[in-house]
Amino acid sequence: MGTAPAPRPASDVASAPDPPRMSVWRRLAGRIFGFHQEIAFLREQVDQLSWDTAFDMWTRGAFLPFCQVMPRSTRVVVFIDFDDIHRLNNQVGYADVDRRIRNTFSVPFRRSDVVARWYSGDEIVILFDSNREGAERKLEELTHWARKEGLSFKYALGEWEVGKQTAEDVIGALGDKVAEQKLASRD
Repeated sequence: MGTAPAPRPASDVASAPDPPRMSVWRRLAGRIFGFHQEIAFLREQVDQLSWDTAFDMWTRGAFLPFCQVMPRSTRVVVFIDFDDIHRLNNQVGYADVDRRIRNTFSVPFRRSDVVARWYSGDEIVILFDSNREGAERKLEELTHWARKEGLSFKYALGEWEVGKQTAEDVIGALGDKVAEQKLASRD
């Protein structure tokens, strides 16, 4: 996916250089007291928390820092909530559902688009680096691929005025709209 490069592999994490200042002393002290391996392990955990390997996309914890450094402008955001994922997980298994979602989101995105798993796994947020029409075209494409994988979803599309609103507020409001759609479809 074109959202961003994958996190560093574990082999790169262990060999990541320390900052130059006092790096020799830190490494020596780390080796003496056993901190070197613990620090490498913690770096690996941070990378794992940033990248969701099941869906091959960013996590919510990695998405929010992207939003904090976003330049002021208006960005298009979509909140997606897959239908009946829990039932489908019980029917075909988690691995198959993960594969289906991964396949759905394997469509090409711009390098500057950010796709992230939001909460429990059936919610996904996309921060588009395009206008509303471009985002709607991408949603049509995602809907097509989801159907091919036997999936469906509800979504709400909105605009985020960076610097005037928080990403969490905008995404929360979009999530509320999707929840209303789901309730209305049950009636």
